[in-house]
Amino acid sequence: LSTENGSSWVVQNLETETFAYLAMIRKLPKPHPRKRPRIVKAPYRDGNASDATASTRERILASAARLFAEQGFEGASMPAIAKASGITAGAIYKHFKSKGELLLEVVKRSFESTPLFIQNAAPGNEATALPRLASVYTEPELKPVRQLSIEGHSAASKDSEVRELLALSNEVAIQRIRESIALAQREGKLDSKMNPDFTARLFCILVMGLLHMDTLLPNLIGDQSWRDFVRERAATLIGVR
Repeated sequence: LSTENGSSWVVQNLETETFAYLAMIRKLPKPHPRKRPRIVKAPYRDGNASDATASTRERILASAARLFAEQGFEGASMPAIAKASGITAGAIYKHFKSKGELLLEVVKRSFESTPLFIQNAAPGNEATALPRLASVYTEPELKPVRQLSIEGHSAASKDSEVRELLALSNEVAIQRIRESIALAQREGKLDSKMNPDFTARLFCILVMGLLHMDTLLPNLIGDQSWRDFVRERAATLIGVR
């Protein structure tokens, strides 16, 4: 499948995500949280209902990831995703408000599920973990994340709703990164002379560039020396002492 910018990709998993695609994306709140329907109290059934809802949601995400990969954002319709998930066309909107929201959730969940992300994430030490998280984008295992993130960007250029959701996700991610940088500066872990807002935004630009490695630098994907270089440069960028 090829997007308009010429990026080619296979089945895969964000400015995200990508805020999608952003290092702190695992903490992004959903841009448009839907209201949950009021449930009649029935303690002995709550567990089953919750499990069924979670199972349906997972099927939707899996089907959406496959269809977005095969057909792109425009080609994959919500009715088609619902059918592939084993539910009715109307039922899918009980879980996701729109196709744009579903796409960004697919990108976010795809990144969160990668072993490399889990391994390199450092709870409670977010700012100093940023260089390692950035370097993860150079690994072959992150190809699905890179490709779906690019699809998200492509969709944002054509769909106003996706554009709004992506912009919101990006700003939330940048805010969280900025706050973690500012905290690390106060703790003496990062250079306090650096503007935390500019630093956070430049870091996100670095990550967005790495998303295009499959097109621009395919020979460096999985290269340990390149990964180390990216980690070192990212550390310098955010002012690691």
